[in-house]
Amino acid sequence: MSLERYWQKRDFAQTPEPRGTVAQPAERLAFFVQKHAARRLHYDFRLELEGTLKSWAVPKGPSLDPHEKRLAVQVEDHPLDYGDFEGTIPPRQYGAGSVLLWDRGIWTPLGDPVADYRKGHLRFTLDGDKLSGQWSLVRMAPREGEKQENWLLIKSDDDEARHGPDAEITELRPESVKGLHPRLPPRAETGPDRARPRRAPRKSASTLPVMLQPQLASLVAQAPSGEGWLAEVKYDGYRILARVNGDGEVALFSRNGNDWTRRMPDIAQAVAALGTRNSWLDGEVVAIDTQGRISFQALQNAFAEGGKPARLLYYLFDLLYLKGEDQRERPQLERKRRLQRLLRLAGDASPLRYSDHIDGQLGDVFHHACQHGLEGVVVKRADAPYAAARTRNWLKVKCSQRQEFVIGGYTEPSGSRNGFGALLLGVHDAEGRLVYAGRVGTGFNEATLATLAARLKPLKQRQAPFDNPPRGREAAGAHWVKPTLVAEVRFADWTEQGLLRQAAFIGLREDKPPATITRETAQPLPPAPRRTRTAARQQPVEQRTKGPARTDDVVAGVTITHPSRIVYAEGDLTKLDLARYYERVANHILPHLKNRPLSLVRCPQGATHGCFFQKHLGDALPDSVNAVTVPTGDGESATYMMVNDLEALISLVQFGVMEFHTWGARGNAPTQPDRLIFDLDPAPDVPWARVREAAQLTRGFLEELGLRSFLKTTGGKGLHVEVPLVRGPGWNEAKAFARGVAEHLAAEIPQRFTTKLAKSRRGGKIFIDYLRNSLGATAVAAFSTRARPGAPVATPLFWEELDHGIESAHFNIDNLAARLRDTDDPWAEYDSSRQRLTTAMRDVLTDAARRRP
Repeated sequence: MSLERYWQKRDFAQTPEPRGTVAQPAERLAFFVQKHAARRLHYDFRLELEGTLKSWAVPKGPSLDPHEKRLAVQVEDHPLDYGDFEGTIPPRQYGAGSVLLWDRGIWTPLGDPVADYRKGHLRFTLDGDKLSGQWSLVRMAPREGEKQENWLLIKSDDDEARHGPDAEITELRPESVKGLHPRLPPRAETGPDRARPRRAPRKSASTLPVMLQPQLASLVAQAPSGEGWLAEVKYDGYRILARVNGDGEVALFSRNGNDWTRRMPDIAQAVAALGTRNSWLDGEVVAIDTQGRISFQALQNAFAEGGKPARLLYYLFDLLYLKGEDQRERPQLERKRRLQRLLRLAGDASPLRYSDHIDGQLGDVFHHACQHGLEGVVVKRADAPYAAARTRNWLKVKCSQRQEFVIGGYTEPSGSRNGFGALLLGVHDAEGRLVYAGRVGTGFNEATLATLAARLKPLKQRQAPFDNPPRGREAAGAHWVKPTLVAEVRFADWTEQGLLRQAAFIGLREDKPPATITRETAQPLPPAPRRTRTAARQQPVEQRTKGPARTDDVVAGVTITHPSRIVYAEGDLTKLDLARYYERVANHILPHLKNRPLSLVRCPQGATHGCFFQKHLGDALPDSVNAVTVPTGDGESATYMMVNDLEALISLVQFGVMEFHTWGARGNAPTQPDRLIFDLDPAPDVPWARVREAAQLTRGFLEELGLRSFLKTTGGKGLHVEVPLVRGPGWNEAKAFARGVAEHLAAEIPQRFTTKLAKSRRGGKIFIDYLRNSLGATAVAAFSTRARPGAPVATPLFWEELDHGIESAHFNIDNLAARLRDTDDPWAEYDSSRQRLTTAMRDVLTDAARRRP
């Protein structure tokens, strides 16, 4: 029950984490789970016991599947104050990265908690916002050399257990619970002879979710063309979701789950006046200035302490629940029509407004919005369901470049200016590190300078919070602050060094946590939806059907349920089409699947909705799928899947599988790889000609080593170069060899190749991924479909075909049949070309590494 290790690891002058003390024992015990994006993403599982939080780092997070025994590495005790912590731990501090409060609640031991903890077997129930039911923590036997105790976190097989996709609770519920009303009661401290903790009451059943995550839009450079889209104004305000419970009580939540009801009482009262209980509404709250225009600055002033009151309007654009009925699977256009009918109950004096839309002529709509000084437009697919994620069914097109940045410092004012000179800004990269992005010194008036300066001074710290702090003149006169404030900034462009040009301050954002702020990059436009006015297109993609309605069909003896469900929207390809594709190519794909452990990508509702990755054999999978038990390398073993015949192949398609990924070893010798794979993954700005060149360069170097290689499209954006091996070397040897090849190419041709995993460091280069050559790693199988637009297929190529204009997603379900009919097998000699990794080959790589500076 000591916090000495916790205190020793942290500099509390630098980190925002609470120092804390050992608390008095309490009658009811709290638990917390924090999502921690440190050097490696993990979940910190914490149980209150004897005045501190016993803590475990769970790399994969908790699972609701009783068959999933999740590794939990015990770490130092934390103070009870840490439970509610959410924020960013600065670089070069212990645990640097973002921390999100993922769950919290009450835990109830099933037995004597202190004695069971010391024995290494805790059984308990959880009553949280996301986790509930019975669980166990079991300490594993220590192994020589281990510095930390390893435990297993296991869900009991009770009514709260789940299997399949519903078990991955961290993927289904990624949001913070910080803004929810705490499930923790006031602490009832007892003293040394505290009473036995009472079992926490179970959550009451309700058809209305306690919290919902909003759907977010993807940034694109221009408005899409074609039918099937509708455009709305992009409001310059705060995203607000309104919940009306069964008693008619209204709660208003910001996009990160903070309860803002008290800040907007008039809007809450107007929503309540609609009289629609058990409902969820989605929209944007804006402020109207004295000239009748939407003003973000007026909104800032209205919410600031002692700020000027402003007229607030709530523009509603979506209806998620209506009188207890879930509306999210209905098409966008239908949801809006129901919302419009609902808002007719609001009078002219109400602050509620219906966010109308325009159907068609999206380019003209966007141009008109920019001419009138609006931020831009949001373009939505008329037939799409509501998804609690950032999707390409909602697109945002901005009139100028603007986004949020984390404030990491400020400079001294000069001349007659007061407060500060400029704000030093940053964004988080793919690994969660705060990266310096430049400064903003314009857009402030005297009032904002004074207000911001007052907020910044208490946040001062000695060390820069940026992973790459500015140097020289850029850092002159800099004062560093804890990265807790978020600024919205308008700017002209990015420089080649990743810094802002011509930036202007717009305002602070209180609705977006700093840990979520990354550099926004415009995505390519998705394919245009078709037949938007037909009845078929008025349903969500996963519910649409093609052709006559049928209840089932049979392929290779397997009954395909929902055979006419659309699984690839672009070509109206159905689940039955997919099953028949695999039946046609069975003789081609099965040799690549047989006797190999598999990982699967399952999309039960189709490629446009809700895919997940499955590695292990679950109870729900068909009996025709073979099981293989494989050592995991840590003294444990796990059961994986194998597909050895047509029935198993089609059975998995029936279960929603759209991608097959195989190990680089056979199930009867899983520790002996029989192939090497070099995955050439280009950065978005790399042209296809460079990818072709990279493949040929890789092939050429392998030939210099004496190895023959084979080529395959991935169906994505890159290529696989494969080397068939004679079984014999272990995974460590194979991975070391593949790494040597990759590092040699990156060193010799650094303008083309990189071995840096972080996507933020791949600009203009091709990542040569050697990490697929390790125990348990997989790669997409030849002839497997991909859950991507256009139904692409991973396809073996002749090397000569690289010069014929074939790109990675060239072959798909529709055109592959002609290729198989008219083209010889490029991999006909794959099995007969198995080779050994010789000492002479390794010596070449070793000598090359020694010569490098």
